[in-house]
Amino acid sequence: MHKSVVLLASNDSSRLKKLLLPAPSAKGPVKRKISLIVYDFDGTLVDTLFDIADAVNLSLNELGLRTLSRETIRKYVGKGVERLMAQSINGYADLSRAVELFRKHYSENLMNHTRFYPSGREILDHFRDKKQAICSNKPEDFVRRILQSLESLDPFDAILGGDSVKSKKPDPEGMLHLLDRFQCAPEMAVLVGDSPVDIETGKRAGVYTCVVNYGLGDPKEIASVGPDCSIDHLSELKDLFY
Repeated sequence: MHKSVVLLASNDSSRLKKLLLPAPSAKGPVKRKISLIVYDFDGTLVDTLFDIADAVNLSLNELGLRTLSRETIRKYVGKGVERLMAQSINGYADLSRAVELFRKHYSENLMNHTRFYPSGREILDHFRDKKQAICSNKPEDFVRRILQSLESLDPFDAILGGDSVKSKKPDPEGMLHLLDRFQCAPEMAVLVGDSPVDIETGKRAGVYTCVVNYGLGDPKEIASVGPDCSIDHLSELKDLFY
């Protein structure tokens, strides 16, 4: 450890005492060099909760089931459509029918409320010299249609949905596919997400993980999986990576 020297005058003006103190640590985060930044979608880059919740409740209503609060549905988002609807119907209806209805209603109501989180466009532009990709459990078609509506398909070099590869997150298949596609070493990539599923995915793929604190994930569950860093706002990525 480096030491800094502080000189203190004693009561005897003819003497000085040297006091060795630990050098102060550098303030602020140390930037990490990357060549690939991979984003989760729902709850990370784009705020989709209201439209997802409305589609779930339209489906439940058509199935003759009681609708759910947005906060309840919020807990079900992130593990794919089948898991979302399985938890929403809770065994009281046919799952395949529930999934079919959700896809129908969501497709018809995809962009009623959906928007980028603050600084979403800005951060995509900031990292335009890096490879940028989406790795989501949401069906790829929905991801692409939303990005097209937001006029933001161009920044991405790859878009993977929950049906783009055989296994959904937290299986690292999608993330490993992106590393291979862009010939990127794991230590040169970061996965940005909002849930324990994302963090587990990143860790299993050997990449750096960053969690957003404003998303859909439960803070206690996120803390338990130990992300490498966390942010409160997408703009903070500029201070962490280059």
